Amino acid sequence: MLKEERHQYILNRINQNYRVYITTLSTELSVSDDTLRRDLIELDEKGLLTKVHGGAIARSGIPLEFTDRLHTGIAEKQQLATKVVSLFRAGDVLLIDGGTSNLEVARQIPMDMELIVYTNSFPIVNVLMHHPKLELIFLGGTVFPSSQVTIGVSVFQALQFIRPDWLVLGVCSVHPQQGLTAPDREEALIKRLMVQRAQKRIVLAESYKLNTAESYCVGSLGDIDYLITDESKVEYIKEHWPRHSYIVM
Repeated sequence: MLKEERHQYILNRINQNYRVYITTLSTELSVSDDTLRRDLIELDEKGLLTKVHGGAIARSGIPLEFTDRLHTGIAEKQQLATKVVSLFRAGDVLLIDGGTSNLEVARQIPMDMELIVYTNSFPIVNVLMHHPKLELIFLGGTVFPSSQVTIGVSVFQALQFIRPDWLVLGVCSVHPQQGLTAPDREEALIKRLMVQRAQKRIVLAESYKLNTAESYCVGSLGDIDYLITDESKVEYIKEHWPRHSYIVM
């Protein structure tokens, strides 16, 4: 079998099962483990999958640019955002991370709800800027254009003084073993600190984010309190994913 044929076979299996094992592929393709490791490394470098110990898992495949993601899956994002907003109470302190799903959360915050909101997201600031009942604090720092957020030392330092009631965390991928991941190292570092600082943590996981992983770890499933996902996936997660203390909604 040619290398290109092996690569296509591996990607087909990833699309079907969300992960592949080197030992299984070696038997199915009659090639050595070393050859398959090289194949997986090459496919990882091309951004087509994520290599992990003993095999590989799928990537979400969502565009990295915020503007490219803005008009995808709108109905699902709105549905998930409604679940999130129902958790908030007047007087709560929120930390809302960047992301198009989190932008929907900001849009659905009732105009008569009094909250304190911290965010590093330019689009979320624009949505909440004229909200009459909010105290809005923007975490200034180095601009990360593809996500339209701020990152860097200034944001890191500002987060040290915040202890929010809620974190609405933005992630690209959610996996039962690999946890919460992101494609950019610097942004992942800020997200990790957000997780550490918050009292309760929420992740919105559209269906295409599930069973996928990116290159940089943000946290484990045990680090979150609520996993908000599509109704059709709730029972699947409860049945097939390892048990953690988080609530699936």
